[in-house]
Formats: sequence, structure tokens, C-alpha cells
Amino acid sequence: MRRIPVNFRTKKLAIIVVIMLLLSNIHFVPITAIISKDDFEFRAFGANVSESGNPPPIWNENGSVTMESHSGKGKIASSEIGIAFLYQQVDANSNFIIHATAQVEHFGANNQVSFGLMVTNEVGENYTSSGKDTKYIAVGALDQELKAFYQNGDGDRTRLDAFSSRPPSSNEEYTLSLQKSGDMYTLRVNGESQTITEPELFAGDAFVGLFVSRDAKVTFSDIFIEQTKKVHSLEIDSSQLAKKEYLLGEDLDLEGLKVKAQYSDGSSENLSQDDYMILEFDNTSVGEKPVTINYNGMLATFYVNVVPLTVTELQVKYYPVKTDYYVGDSFDSKGLVVEANYNHGYRIVELDSSQYELLLEGEKLDDHARLLDSGRKKVLVQSLETEDVVTSFEINISDAEITGLDIRRLPAKTTYYVGEAIDLRGISVFAQYADGSEQHIYSNQLEVTGFDSETIGEKEIMISYRQVNSSFTINVKEKELQGIEITEYPQTTFYIGDTFDSDGLKISKIYDNGDKESLPETSYTIDATQYNATTTGKYPITIQPKDSNLASITYPVTVRERKEVEWKHIHFGQSTSDSKNKIEFLENDVIRLIAEDGAGKVTGDHDGVTFYYAELDASKDNFVLSADIKVNNYAKDPHDGQESFGIMARDAIGEPGDSSVFSSNIAAIGGYSGGTRNPNGTQLFVRTGILSSDGEGSQGIQHLMIKDEKPTPENTEVNYRLKLAKTNSGFVGQLNNEEEQIIFEPDILQVQDDKMYVGFYTARVATIDIQNIELQVSEAATDAPKVEPPEQPIEPDIDIVSRTETSDETYMLRMVANVRGLITIRKGGETIVSDQPMEANNLEELEIKMVENQSAHFTIFFQPDDTQNITNTNEIIEHFQVIMKNYHGEDGNIYVSPQGTVNGDGTRDKPLDLDTAIKFVKQGQKIIVQEGHYTRKKPLVIEKYNDGTEQNRKYLIADPQAMTRPVIDFDKQSEGVIHSGDYWHVKGIDFARSAGNTKGYTVGGNHNIIENVATYEHGDTGLQISRTDQSNNIEEWPSYNLVLNSISFDNRDPSENNADGFAAKLTVGEGNIFRGAVAHNNIDDGWDLYTKLGSGPIGAVLIEYSIAYNNGFLTDGTDGAGDKNGFKLGGEGIHVPHVIRNSVAFGNGAYGFTSNSNPGVIAIDNFAFNNEKGNLHWSTYTTIREDFSLERFISFHNGDDYPKDVYPTRLQAKDNFLYDSTTTNKLDENLPKQMKELLASIENIERDENGQIIWGEVWNIFNAFMSDYTDKDEVEGPSEPTDPSDLDDEPIDQESPPEDVNHSNDGDNSNGSTDEDGDGNSDSAEKINDTADNSSDLARNDDDGKETSSEDNELPSTATYVYNLLLFGLIVLSFGMILLRRGRVK
Repeated sequence: MRRIPVNFRTKKLAIIVVIMLLLSNIHFVPITAIISKDDFEFRAFGANVSESGNPPPIWNENGSVTMESHSGKGKIASSEIGIAFLYQQVDANSNFIIHATAQVEHFGANNQVSFGLMVTNEVGENYTSSGKDTKYIAVGALDQELKAFYQNGDGDRTRLDAFSSRPPSSNEEYTLSLQKSGDMYTLRVNGESQTITEPELFAGDAFVGLFVSRDAKVTFSDIFIEQTKKVHSLEIDSSQLAKKEYLLGEDLDLEGLKVKAQYSDGSSENLSQDDYMILEFDNTSVGEKPVTINYNGMLATFYVNVVPLTVTELQVKYYPVKTDYYVGDSFDSKGLVVEANYNHGYRIVELDSSQYELLLEGEKLDDHARLLDSGRKKVLVQSLETEDVVTSFEINISDAEITGLDIRRLPAKTTYYVGEAIDLRGISVFAQYADGSEQHIYSNQLEVTGFDSETIGEKEIMISYRQVNSSFTINVKEKELQGIEITEYPQTTFYIGDTFDSDGLKISKIYDNGDKESLPETSYTIDATQYNATTTGKYPITIQPKDSNLASITYPVTVRERKEVEWKHIHFGQSTSDSKNKIEFLENDVIRLIAEDGAGKVTGDHDGVTFYYAELDASKDNFVLSADIKVNNYAKDPHDGQESFGIMARDAIGEPGDSSVFSSNIAAIGGYSGGTRNPNGTQLFVRTGILSSDGEGSQGIQHLMIKDEKPTPENTEVNYRLKLAKTNSGFVGQLNNEEEQIIFEPDILQVQDDKMYVGFYTARVATIDIQNIELQVSEAATDAPKVEPPEQPIEPDIDIVSRTETSDETYMLRMVANVRGLITIRKGGETIVSDQPMEANNLEELEIKMVENQSAHFTIFFQPDDTQNITNTNEIIEHFQVIMKNYHGEDGNIYVSPQGTVNGDGTRDKPLDLDTAIKFVKQGQKIIVQEGHYTRKKPLVIEKYNDGTEQNRKYLIADPQAMTRPVIDFDKQSEGVIHSGDYWHVKGIDFARSAGNTKGYTVGGNHNIIENVATYEHGDTGLQISRTDQSNNIEEWPSYNLVLNSISFDNRDPSENNADGFAAKLTVGEGNIFRGAVAHNNIDDGWDLYTKLGSGPIGAVLIEYSIAYNNGFLTDGTDGAGDKNGFKLGGEGIHVPHVIRNSVAFGNGAYGFTSNSNPGVIAIDNFAFNNEKGNLHWSTYTTIREDFSLERFISFHNGDDYPKDVYPTRLQAKDNFLYDSTTTNKLDENLPKQMKELLASIENIERDENGQIIWGEVWNIFNAFMSDYTDKDEVEGPSEPTDPSDLDDEPIDQESPPEDVNHSNDGDNSNGSTDEDGDGNSDSAEKINDTADNSSDLARNDDDGKETSSEDNELPSTATYVYNLLLFGLIVLSFGMILLRRGRVK
């Protein structure tokens, strides 16, 4: 074989290639990031700082520094600061930049918590805690946002608009910089910048550095502070500018501009655009405009021209609602929208009517102009800015004569009383024409004659339209006196020995038209002769009018025996305890109620309270309870939404000291918010619908704000008196002597008990002092009768719920109106529906034919029916554009890539972006997601109605030709996937890193298959099935979804207590399945099937052939504060027959399998081992009857001191091997060590390239072992398929549980003011905080089941590009060495 010579150049090339490839895999640390702590000084100074709360910074080996303030020490307030400050001293006249990357480890929920970069004019002495009113400029976190803020000494602190309105979250990183250039300061967060100009803010010395305050822990890295050289002058050469003329509003383009800085030391430098800042450029007006640049305080200016915009094209975007007229009609332009194209596409905007005029046959056409000539006419639309630019639309004017008026519905009112005005509401009139056509005539178009209500009798009312008449008859009558009635009741309940008293009684004459006329006391007498103050009973009081034409009336009063009120006290309900819920009896008859932080709650469906109360008769008694209340402590800042205090009445109370969930109907007044996003003030509120103590039937809370101010010790010191009253009409609340408020729900306290419990309460974070208590009890039967609540008028609205993009040639237009009315729909210039009746709250659908790759413009005109109780009858006009597109890549697929754009054509070579492909994919078409990293700043949305069908799904799948999996990375910037469409198949994709407190993938649609996906490092649950809209019916919740062969791990919310691997909770319909899935190392639970009392039961979920391990800890060893269960299968005692089978839980920080109080869980063929709090916890509340099913369950531990399993003794069976803390059932005889080792071998989990768990012989041996303990006549469990993914893909075909299991069809959500998860945690007690040994240090598994290491801040090994590149580099290195060796040999 001929040897190929290797010359020196070839050798060098090989070496260079090898070095470049190797360096491509090395992360370089900037030199400026390696700093010394000797370069900085540290001081903690200002308001409320302390040595313990603001400790010195900790310098880390990698050059980063960790700073912390806790226990509320320090603050950034309007006029003062208290901070921990790591700084350098600089000359205040110098120019500098400070840069750092901030990684948040903790950030407290208070608006004065802060961290970031700061320059200030002074620093205080170390650990001096008096407030500092320094001048400063800062950038970082404040008010739970990322923003720039400063204090210039002229007043309160100034805050700029937020860079991000999302609160900083644990593990999130922010790149911060603060640059001074003369009097200009540029502040940046993650590349976005804002500027502040403050002349002579600092003099002499300034102090620049890093700070934290109040309740934050942050690690700063890549830190540098750089002072720049003094600039002597700037030289500008604008001769080569690419653009010197600009349109109004056009952004500045500095391409070609040359700027040179001359420094004081004689040196010079050519500057790039990144070096200097634009100080001035006004593009809002026409003329020669200066452009001023600033570089390190030196200014220089050049000039450009700004020229006016010109209209180059006009287009009618939406046509008027009315384009068909008859001769004599008035023109109406309602609905017309004109769009202008400026400067050939520079800007396209919708014009205001003042920017154009309409012309008909050369004459200006105004609204209400009479149309006198028939025919098809062209209406010109002329620009008033550029008059030679016009467009047009056509109207048709018919010369058909009107032949009659047809009154198809009479007005609602046809009987009038003398003096009343005409009311035509409800009338329906159509004009009929000679050509057989007709049009609807609205009441405001009619002329009315003949109406006279001054005289009584029948009257003919003439209505006219264009000189054509029709008529109808009304009747005018005198109002007639009906009698008298009591309009204000006096005292109606007396006690033995009381003298009768009618003070407050008011009598009125009542007329048949509803009028009331007050009757003076001199016009009637009161007969109380039957009243007997010595004997209990009911007695009639007679009102006798002196006018003999009026009949007398009576009202009853009650005489009762006086009883001493017995006051009791108790604490009960979720999260209450003896140590945190207390009552103290102080001097001067002051009663103190205490609920410490976390002690109890008030939610939409249950509560836990400290309660001081009296018992009344629920059916016989009304009451008025009032007292002076002083708040000692109430609610954290910000509030958590479950704290409350005040006066409460309820229909049931729990057992003393019982901390399980307890529900009752309540009425209350006091401090309340109802959610973290709601204002926290003094409110009157009621909880209704509760049928039993487990919360069945809850309809949530209604509330009325009485005073929108948080009650505090300061504003309740004096003059804070609350009153709650029950009347026959409802519950009345009052603060001090202000206006009373009422909620019309009088019967809610007669449900669970024959008593009602009336008193004072505190919950969650509230301590109050109560004194001057007054309780008045009255007889409900003789109190003022019930008054029906007034009907509230509705604000008319119509909602277009259709998608704005479609790929369907047959498009479904969908609309919902909240009131009745008539609807007219135009598509472009065509009327497709005219005056069609539309019912309230009904989804109306209309099929529309679309033209491929064309947009359609719809105008919706809705006229509300004026006979309804509505706020107005104004017509509603909505404009709606629908874009129709089809894409046809190779083989009919649509290809997307990280580099894809909206301008792609969907082929491999010219791919689309993800969002466009999802909007326009056709039924049966596949979106092929090519490999790469898709970094996003917004959610990935599959909208409602973006549906496939059972026969033709829509597909979102990884490229089968790719070497690596695609990664859709939300970069901690937004929520992840919001999937509301039906019949999709998503396969082979990684979804990573949603923002804090947002889920990675939410499935809200139906009949979807989510296969072989990975969800990880999200700011909340990795993948959750829950509603994505506000539907309240289980029939509308997501159903029949299949999550297949997928994995979820390292999901972590900022509070480290809520992020699960998988969840199907709160608002879930029937038929959802998890099959072959793995959840590990999530901060809360592996699976969470939580339910809330307010939501009610969810649909039964099937989990099979799945694994949950090491949950409660992340793969890096982080120990969370969550529940830490493997499979959490319920919540709040609600019965849902979930089925879990052929699944495994091990190494979890709490329980492997827990019912979490769900009394109806079904478990078949499962095993668990080495779970910290126990392998099995099957329990519910003592008040609930359980019907657990547990068949063929194996529980064991490889070690000592593990808790025993918890389960009803009836579940002990020969095929259940349950752990009792010393041994497994017949361990030595029936569960050999070899069997344990085989089952435990699943710890080394492997998955194939399709995501399927490689079970090996586990289930075969499990079944063979169990066969010795299963009677032949017992019900057989589900057979184990060779490949779990071979089961039917369609969730609707799921294998049914045993025949005696009844599936529930109930459901819903609870506290609507918080997020979809609510408090979603174990309801048996507070959060589990036990730690667990994570020494196994399990590594993440890639798709081939091979272990790879987990590094901080890196995406997991499912994205293998870097590793493939490293391998390639090593191969090339070897090849280069061979070439070199051959060269030497030669």
C-alpha cells in the first residue's frame, strides 16, 4: 500500500484541530471573576440590622461570595435602608462599572427584601441599626420584582419599571451590572437596560458593591469592579453612516458610525456601539435631530433628519356591519375599520376615524346621512394624511318601497299608571318591503305618537318608520291603594317582665304600582292588649288605621324566659394544635384569642380555628353579636391567604384538639383575604353548600369588602367594633357605625346540626383582644320576615372563544354571550348571519369555509335583548381575524428546529419555529422536532380546540433520524407547556426549567398520549394533568390521557415543598393513565393525586408499571421541605377509587405508598422497600369509613429502625407481606433473602431508547412467588404483559379494576384566589420535615439506561451534544497522534 506523506503543515493542522475540539468542551472562567476578599470591605448598617441577622459574607473556593440577611434584619424602605454591604471605595467623579451574577438561594416574601448592586454616598458604622437616609442607585430585587431604584435625597425612593414582575426564586440566576458614565447610570438585568440621569448625586468618595437585605441569601459570582480612564475628548465621524434619514418613530441605526476616544494620558481607542450610550435622539417629530452619545461622561453630538410618514396604501380591514340599505335609510359606518400602510410596509396601523373621510359620488358621507339614490354604490375611503391614497367598499341601496310594519312582539310593558313614561323595551318590529325582503327595526328608529298617560283608559299607540305606521294598545290606570304594611319592624322579642315597646315601628301605605307612602303615627293606633309579660309565648300586636277604608294588620312578638349565656372555648380543624391555638382570660374582662403562625386556616372549603363561642338554636334563634376588638398580630407580609379573625357563626364544630380536616357552613366578619392575590381587609363573608364535615357540596366563599385596609395593632387600637347579625333575610355585618352590609344566605346554619355556634375566632396568624361583648338573641319566627335579594344587573358581553389560527378548511367560529340578544356576523364584505337569536351562556358554533393560506376578517355585531336586567342595551361590536395556513414539508410532515422561523416553509432545510408549527399543524400531520436546544421565554401553548381526532391525531415528535433528543428549555423565564388540545401524541422530547412556581407540562385536554418525554428542573411539578381553564364541572376536566414511558425528576419549587414528578390532582376527569413512568428526586412527591374539599372528587386515575424513588431530595442531595412520598394517592378524606398496580416505591423520604386520607384506594401487585417513614400508609380520618383494597403487596427494609406499615388490620392476608418494624409477614419462611435481593435490584433502573423500563424478570418472579399465596377461587389480578407499552394506547380502553369498585363521577377545585395546586399537601398533619439519608447518590439515567453524572446548573444527560463532541474530539486526537507518529517514522 502506498504511504501518504505527512508534511509539517499537516501535522500542525491536526494539532490545531485537536486543540480546538478539546477547548470547545472547556468552560473558561473570566479572569475578572477571580477576585480576592482583600479587595472588599464589609459593613452591615442602617435600619434594623444586627450581627446575627446580617452575618459577614462567606467566600467560596471558586471566587464567589455568599451573602445573607435573615430574621427580618435590614430593609429597603421608602426613606431609609438597612443592608449588608460588600463594597469598594471609589472616586465619586470617576466612571466605573460593577458586574456580578446573582444566584438566589432564598428570597423572602416581603416587599422590603432586596439584593443586588448599589453605589451609595456613604456607609454607616458596622452593625449600627439606626436608619440610613443615604443617597444611592441600585439594581436588583425589590418589591418582589427585578428593577432599578434610587434615592436622590429629594423625597421618597424612586422605582423604575420592573425588568421582570416575577418574584426571584431559589436557584434562579440574574446577570446584573451598574455602569456610571458622568451623570448617567446604566442599570442592566439579564441584558435589558434602563438609564438614570442624576447630576452631582455623589461628591468626594462613593461606595460601590453588593448588598442583601431583610430575608435573602444570594451567591454572587463573576464579580468585577472596573474604573475607566478619564476621557479628554470624543471624535465622531458620521460620514460613513449607513442611515442618515429616519421616519417618525424609527429606531436609530448606528452602523458605519466611527467614534474615537482620546484619553487624558494621550492614548486613544476606537469605540464600538457597546462602549457608549445614546443620551439623546428624538424621533417623535420631524426635522434635523441631534444624536448625543455619552462615553464615560464625555458627550459628543452629530445630526440626522427625521421625515414625516406617508400613507402608501389604504385597506378596509373590517367592513361596516350594515352595507344593505333602502332608499331613505341613514348611512351607518359602525364596524368599519380602515388600515393604513405607511411607507411601503414600514408601519401598518388601524386608523382613527379622524384620519380618513368617506366619499359617496364625490360628496362627503357622514353617519346618519340619508341615502336617496338606489343602486350599488362605491364608498371611497380617503386618507386625510396623504389625500391621493384611497380605497373603497360597496353598499347596496334598494329602491323597494316599504309596505308595512310587522309588530312581532309587543313591548314588555303594556299597562301604565298615570304619569308614567313610554317604555318600548322588548318590542320587535320588522319593516316589510315590496320585493319581499324585510329588515329588523330597532326601537330607537321608531317614531311614537298617541301616548298619553295623563288620563286613564285604553290608548292606541302609533309607531312609525319612514311614514309607514302600525299600532298596538296600552291601558292607563290610576294606582290603587292595597293597604298598609310594616316597613320597619320594632323589637319583636321580649323577656319575662319586659314592658312592651314599639319604638322604631314604621307603617306605610302600599299601592299596586309598588309605591309606598309613609303613614304618620297619628294615623293609626297600636293595640297591645294581648301582650303578656308574665308568660312565655307568642302574642299578636294589632295596627289599626284611623282611615276606615284601610284594614288593620297584626305582627307577632315573642316573650321568652331569660337564660344566661354560657361561653365555651375550643380549637379544632386542620393545622391546629394545643401549643399554637390558645385562649387567655385577662384583666378587665378581656379575652385573648391566639393562633400562631401556621396554626389553623380559613379556606374555601374548611378551616382550623381558635374559637370562643356560645350555642344557639339554629332553627329558632336570630342574633346580634358585637364587640370591641384590638388586633395584636395579624397576617404576615405578604399574607398567605388563609389567615383570619373576627366574629363567626357556624353550623358545626369539630372535636376539641382534633386537627383533621373539618368543614362547616360559616358566616363571619373580620380580617380576611381568601387568597394571596386578594386584598386583606375587614370583610363580611359566608361559606355555603357544605353538607357534611368532610366538605361535601362546598360552594366556596362569598365575600363583601367593608374596609380595604389590613387590620393592624395601630388602626385597631381604638374604634374597631365589629357586629355580625343573623336575620331572616341573611347575615348582616357592620364595622363601627358605618353602613351595614348583607349577604342574603339566611339558612346556611341549619344543615349539619340543630345548633349554631356563635362567637369569636382566630386562624393561621392572628392574635386579638376582645372586650365589651354584647349578644342579643331574638325569636326568628317573629322577627321581620325574609326579604328576597335584589337581582343584580348584568353587564352585557360576548366572548369569541375560537382560535385565531387554523389549518382547517372548515373553521368553527365559537361565541358565548352572557345575556340574550341578536347576533349579526360578517365575513369580509359578506353577511353570513343576520339578526339570529342567541341565548345567554350557550356556546354558539358556526362552520365557516376558509381559503387556504388566506386570512379571514369577521365582524360580530351583538344587540342585547332589552327586556333583561342588564346595565345597558348598547350594541357590541367585536372584530376577529383568523389566519389560515398549511405547511407541507417532506412526506407531508412539518419540520421545526431551534433556528426555525415564522418565515420557514416547514421543510428540513427551511424549518418553522415551534409555535407556528403547533398553530397550523393539520389533523393527522406530524411536527418533527429536530435535535437541538430550544430556549424559550414564554410558555409553549397547545390551545383549546387545537384538536386532532381519534382517527387523525396531531403529532409533536422527536426527529427519528436525530442522534440526540431535542430539549425545550424554558430558561426559568415562564411556565412550561400548557396543553389544552385533544387527541395529540407528544413523543421523545425533553421539557426543562420552567420558572419558579410554574409547572413544566400541564395537560388540560383529552385523549392525549404523552410518550417518552422527560420533564426536569421545573419550578413546580414536572407534568400535571389538571384543567387549563376555569371550568368547574368534572365532565369538562381533562380525561382519558395516557402518560407513557416518561420520566420526571429534579423538579423544585422556590419553597421546596410543592413540586412533584407527576400529578393528576384537583381538577381531573375520568380515565387518565400513567403507564411505565418513573418519578425520582423531586422535591415533594413522585406522584400526587391530591383532592380538595372545595373541588370534590376527581376522576379515578390508573398508575401501572411505574416507579417512584428518592423523592423529597434532588439528585444533588438537596433535602426538600415537601411531603416526600413516592405515590401520594388522595387528599382531605375524599373517596376516589384510584388504582395502582405493578408499581414500585423505594428510597423516598416519607412513605412509598400513601392513601393521604383517600379511603378508596385500590392497590394490586405492588412492592416497596426502604422508604424513610414507611413503605405503606393506608389511613383516613376516624369519621370516614374506608374501603381500601390491597392485594399481593410486598413491603421490606434492608436495615433496622424503619417504621412499620400503617393499614387497617382487615387487610392482613397471606398474599400481603407487610412490615411491622421488626419483620415482614413470615419473612424467614415465605420471603427469602434471594427474593428481597431480586426485588431490590430494580434500584439499578434502566430504560430503553423508547423510555420503557427494563424490568427483566422482576414481575415474572413476583407473580410466580405470589401464585403460592393466591387461592384459585380468588379474583385474579391483571396479567403482566411482556411489554407494558404494548397495552392499548387509548386510555379509554384501560383495564377495569375489580367489579365491586364503583368509580366516582364527582369533582372540583377550591380556593380560586390561589394557584391550581392550592395547598396540595398531606392533610394528616403539617408538612413532613424529617430528613433522610441520600447516601445512595443515584445518578440520572439517560435513554440507554447508562449512568451519567449530575452537575449543578447543567441540563441532564438526555441532551448529549457536549458529550458526543468530546468523544469526537478524543477520536480526532488519536488520529492526529497516529499521523504524527507516522511522520516521525518516515
